[in-house]
Amino acid sequence: MQRFLSIIERAGNRLPHPFILFLILCVVVAIVSWLMAMGGASGINPKTGKEVFVQSLISGEGLVFALTTIAKNYVMFPPLGVILVIMLAIGVADRAGLIASLMQISVMKAPRQLTTFVIFLVGMCSHVASDAAYIVLIPLSAMIFQAVGRNPLVGAVTGYVAVGAGYDASLLITPVDVILSGITTSAAHTINPQAYVSPLDNYYFIACSALLLSLVGTFVIERIVEPLAGKYHGDVVLNLEPIGATEMRGLKLAGWAALAFVIVVVAITLPAASPLRNETGGLVPSPLLEAIVALLAVFFLLVGWIYGKAVGKIKNARDAVSLMSEALKDLAPTLVLFFAISQFLAWFKWTNLGEWIAISGSHVLDASGFAGTPLVLAFIMLATVMSVFITSGSAQWSLMAPIFVPMMMLVGLEPALVQAAFRISDSATNVISPMSPYFAVCLAFLQRYQKDAGIGTLAAMTLPISIGFLVAWTAFLVFWIEVGLPLAPGVGLFTK
Repeated sequence: MQRFLSIIERAGNRLPHPFILFLILCVVVAIVSWLMAMGGASGINPKTGKEVFVQSLISGEGLVFALTTIAKNYVMFPPLGVILVIMLAIGVADRAGLIASLMQISVMKAPRQLTTFVIFLVGMCSHVASDAAYIVLIPLSAMIFQAVGRNPLVGAVTGYVAVGAGYDASLLITPVDVILSGITTSAAHTINPQAYVSPLDNYYFIACSALLLSLVGTFVIERIVEPLAGKYHGDVVLNLEPIGATEMRGLKLAGWAALAFVIVVVAITLPAASPLRNETGGLVPSPLLEAIVALLAVFFLLVGWIYGKAVGKIKNARDAVSLMSEALKDLAPTLVLFFAISQFLAWFKWTNLGEWIAISGSHVLDASGFAGTPLVLAFIMLATVMSVFITSGSAQWSLMAPIFVPMMMLVGLEPALVQAAFRISDSATNVISPMSPYFAVCLAFLQRYQKDAGIGTLAAMTLPISIGFLVAWTAFLVFWIEVGLPLAPGVGLFTK
């Protein structure tokens, strides 16, 4: 296993940084579009009946497009504005300490027999704090396991896999939903310019998945990983400090504020003539669903502000602005990556390469009869292999979505279903790829307890979780498809 992971690590290290990778792909798109345009590549879009020609970027018109739309491509990149708005608000709640305190009290207050299950559930909901969830939950889980007489190494791994392997499942709407839905929307525009995939479009599925995976994770940890790890015989003790009275007061005030916010939104939405309902008085679709990002932003800003005031982290508006700035600093690498991704997607769309590939691919799929559940399963397997080497979910989805979303739309699959299938592969492989920076973080923490712990130690403990999640979650999606359950309010599985 260690040799296998070393091969993955060496292969992954040979890949360029995702930013450079997408710049290289821009050059590839330019060259391929030129060659295919020279060959007169075209296809008939079965949805519109119009003939689609590949346009060359290596032409006068292509040069003008590439040079005059750089800023527009970036500014109009669907996830950009939304993730900025969300992270400004979540940044206040996170930097004020609200999310860390919620994670700690949720796990500490859980009955001993439910400790593992609660850690998994909390880990999957902690992605509102983005990758900061790893830094908080890994040591916290280790300390809690040790406090109840269990192996702290298993505790650290439990926290790690709860966040990593369950990265795309949650009871809450997280920044992951915002980023993926924006990329999916952009890809779906190739076939339907009016298509819109909201951050809520996978909610039923991912919320139920969070509960399922918490059960699966608990079973694998307690019945497989923990017995293999055995008792901890080291002498390292990490003291777990309880939540103080000030923090408890802040949590209570934030809880009351959250309740009041929900009551106000419900009160505004309930009347049949509510401005948040659609013209027929329904909620799917409606301004309420379109406003979900704004509502989430106000919610996190409100509870974060109140908690921060209670614990002394926020004394005035200037402090809140400072916390927002700190949150955006952590977002800087993502914003840089978004620039390269936005250019690649814009060029790919302008050349019509995506639409041409989708049309050609859909013809092949139609002729082979390969569709529905088997097609989804094949897509999950392909994405899983890629996920081992490309640890950035947004980068991988930006690479796959422009090809597979339009193609699968043409054979009758909803964009939201394709996105849900991708989430399975993206999550399950997070904890076994040594390319992930948090793989090293977890390994370093294991070595604090056991100095000779190595890659093999961590791999042996995470691989059963990765396999268990991949198998159980894939089977769950198959069940979801076969029963015909909606993915979210008003969001089905198939377009035809």
